[in-house]
Amino acid sequence: MTRSLAEAVLSDHCGSRCSPGVHVSADVDLVYITDASASSVLDQLERIPCGDRDLVAHPERVALVIDHYVPAPTASAARIHQRMRDFARRTGCLLVDEGEGVCHQVLGEMGLIKPGGLVVGADSHTVTYGARGALATGVGSTDAAVAMASGRLWFQVPESVRLNLAGPLSPGTTGRDVALHLNGLMGNSGAAYQCVELCTANSCLTDDDLAAIANTSVEWGAKAAIVREKAQDTLPSSPCYAREWWVNLSEVGPTVALPHSPHRVVPVEEAGNVEIDLCFVGTCAGGTLSDIRQAASVLRGSQVHQGTRLLVTPSSRKTYLQAVREGLIEILVSSGAVVLPPCCGPCCGAVNGIPGDAQSVMSSANRNFRGRMGNARADVFLASSLTVAAAAVAGKITDPREVMLT
Repeated sequence: MTRSLAEAVLSDHCGSRCSPGVHVSADVDLVYITDASASSVLDQLERIPCGDRDLVAHPERVALVIDHYVPAPTASAARIHQRMRDFARRTGCLLVDEGEGVCHQVLGEMGLIKPGGLVVGADSHTVTYGARGALATGVGSTDAAVAMASGRLWFQVPESVRLNLAGPLSPGTTGRDVALHLNGLMGNSGAAYQCVELCTANSCLTDDDLAAIANTSVEWGAKAAIVREKAQDTLPSSPCYAREWWVNLSEVGPTVALPHSPHRVVPVEEAGNVEIDLCFVGTCAGGTLSDIRQAASVLRGSQVHQGTRLLVTPSSRKTYLQAVREGLIEILVSSGAVVLPPCCGPCCGAVNGIPGDAQSVMSSANRNFRGRMGNARADVFLASSLTVAAAAVAGKITDPREVMLT
């Protein structure tokens, strides 16, 4: 009998066979909220008339992550953080305090994401954990509160599509470039409310590459994206797909998303000779150890261009420490970069690294909507950490292969 990975996960978690289009109530393995969503979620949750410990059905399955406003830039943010700390202490939920890292990275490092698991988070890029073989999806504040209170949540079973990624990556190309390329291929609704099964057996993609690709699947409208090879041993399936795509990775090169949409993608050589004021390496899409290594490989022996700034935010404390051990942080700081604590950093434009009016930004983040980094009068370009670092050295949009050859 055929069933997709999404059907397999939801069937296992609701206790009965389910098929696309059906609504089910399923047990959730993990629900998490961040300081960007905590106020709304906890407001919803605390309307339930019961004692503190009864607010949460399974405290061991709930995490509160402080990662957006780090360190707290305002008294309001500090109050949110304190509320999260107090709530975790009262209820026994897991607190991931400031400095530990971005939720989409650090919860996986802590071993909380399992292949075949069902994960919901009050953040749209929860889909990143599909790279670990979980059915992971972002939900709104009310749904997050319900999942915390009951340990269950309703789902409409999505139909599944298959995305085949095969071949080697060409020089100067990373998983982030592949993700941007797929943004152009899929558009903002190419996988609307579908589960994308990423099939990568015939590729050389690393775990960090896979995370970058799964992360961006929400930009295609996807409900989730699961790396098939990570989940298939836990969830045998032989699905009939609604649609199937094939991408030859060797044909993808360094790619740039133009302002003000992650879907306006072009090869780097077609992005124009744009001078860049601010470069940013970091976030859940581009702050992994691989990203830090890539940036350092470009900056080694070079200096950030005069008039250009480079900000670097490791995605977790573990990443930061390993980058220190490898000497990568010294390379970056010596080149003129400013290294920020593990957090979301400039991505959401709420804490630091906000660009000035009419400035151009090169970022390894996942979104560049107008005002995304805190200033609607700035232009944000998206690229891989290699391409961002190349722009930092050249002071303009540059093909990283040109910098790597010098």
